[in-house]
Amino acid sequence: MKKIQRIALGLALLAALAGGGASASAKSSSKPRALKGVVQRIDLRSRTVVVREQETGRVVEVRVPEGALLRTNITNQPLVQIERLLPGIILTAVVE
Repeated sequence: MKKIQRIALGLALLAALAGGGASASAKSSSKPRALKGVVQRIDLRSRTVVVREQETGRVVEVRVPEGALLRTNITNQPLVQIERLLPGIILTAVVE
C-alpha cells in the first residue's frame, strides 16, 4: 500500500512539474523592450538577428519584420535595413 502511494505521489509531482514547465516555456513577451547589444549573427532568409546584450551578456534572437529599420551606432546612417547590417555593429532598438 505504501509503495502505491509513493508511485501515485511521484506521478502527481511529475505531472505538476511538466505542466508548469510547459506553461512557463510557452509564454512570450508581448511588451516592447529596449535592446542594446552587439550583432553576432544575421539570417536574411528567416529575417532574424542574434544580438548579445551589453548590460547582461545574454544572447537574444530578434525577428525583424519586412521593411523595418534598425537603429545602429553607424554615424552616417543610423537607421538601416536588415540587409545592411554587419556582425559587430552595435544595435539599439525597441523590440516587440
